[in-house]
Amino acid sequence: MAKFQVINANLFSPAHRSIRLVCCVLGVSLGLNVSSAFSASRDYVALVEPVAQQQPEALMAEGLQSLSDANQAVSQRWLSDAVAITVAHENDALTGNLDTQNWAVGAEFSILLPKQQSALQGVSEAYRAQLSVQQEYLNWLASGKLRQLTWDYKKAQIEADLAESVLKNSLELQENVQRKVEVGDSAQLDLFLAEKFVLEQQSLVEQKRGQLTLLQNEFHFWTDQLELPKDIIETLQSSLPLNKHPKLRWIQSAYEVSKAQYSQQKTLNREGPTFLVGAQNDKNSTEDNTFLFVEVSIPIGSAPMNQVNIAEKQQALQTQRVEVKRAEQALGVAILAAKQAVLMSEKNRLLAEQQDSIAQKTLRLAEQAYQLGESSIQSLLLIKKEALAARLKVELASANVEQAIANANQIKGYPLVMAGASHTVLERGKE
Repeated sequence: MAKFQVINANLFSPAHRSIRLVCCVLGVSLGLNVSSAFSASRDYVALVEPVAQQQPEALMAEGLQSLSDANQAVSQRWLSDAVAITVAHENDALTGNLDTQNWAVGAEFSILLPKQQSALQGVSEAYRAQLSVQQEYLNWLASGKLRQLTWDYKKAQIEADLAESVLKNSLELQENVQRKVEVGDSAQLDLFLAEKFVLEQQSLVEQKRGQLTLLQNEFHFWTDQLELPKDIIETLQSSLPLNKHPKLRWIQSAYEVSKAQYSQQKTLNREGPTFLVGAQNDKNSTEDNTFLFVEVSIPIGSAPMNQVNIAEKQQALQTQRVEVKRAEQALGVAILAAKQAVLMSEKNRLLAEQQDSIAQKTLRLAEQAYQLGESSIQSLLLIKKEALAARLKVELASANVEQAIANANQIKGYPLVMAGASHTVLERGKE
């Protein structure tokens, strides 16, 4: 069963920051209710389309449609090639003097066999099926890119916000030390060290803001948006059957195209009959006759060169079969790794929480000791740095859990979809 926990990042009292995370119960398996499906927020799903449009694979759609239409058009014809017009003329002007001549005009064409038409129809349907699978595949690819951009951006925000909060607290500490120096309770060295700590934090803030700006620009490049969607938390989904995975369906569709092409190539092993239909006029000094004629040529045996083409298509089919098998194996391994990554990220989060709890308690004691004059500013600043590292670690660990869940859903084959779709994996964020 899923647990919901709100972790307030209250280091140095930045109460405005919180991270909502979906925790899993550690044990033999994750205790998440995968039968429940939550819908993605509208503003999050809306970002999938602009990302999908920029995927290189999107360029294939027009070509697949053209291939499907071309094979469909040919399958509905009864001619295998263009019609050839034949013109022939004979006379005895150079070899005799009987004033004999003839003219013949005809049209030559080859006929598609029914099985050849059926095979072309099969190729057309295979391309059409691949085109229908492509949109799902593009959405899945775009969802993966969007998830990666979103969580990189989110974690950069966490680091930048925490750095600014620490800087604010450091300035308060500097003012406190300044007052103690003025009344003679602290040495001037304490003030120098406090000022040095403030400068370090200012430098850190600039660094984190620079990283955030870079990731914000990348996010804007892909989505045309500058701000993250409000709801990005996902719930862990159960594994789909591999034959329903968008990536495997895309590779399988390419295999089906190769299979249809192989079948179509085999039908060319025996060519259809060729017809020559026309009219001929024979003329001499005593007669002038015009008649119609029909010639039929029926190939006997198979086309020798087509055997090479069949072998090439068969090799292409075997290559696609290998790709399908390789993809099945890779996805199986990747899904296992993704599940393990979710478990490990949750364990790391729990350990980070424990370390952060100790660090914050230590910091409070150190601050009290410094106020009472029982410890030096050096000890306090060192403990503050350790507490900062611990708080940053726990916040990033919390975000890493959510990113691991998003990555697991991606690897399992779940694109980001709108409410009412067949597979929904996002939980609406709650304040």
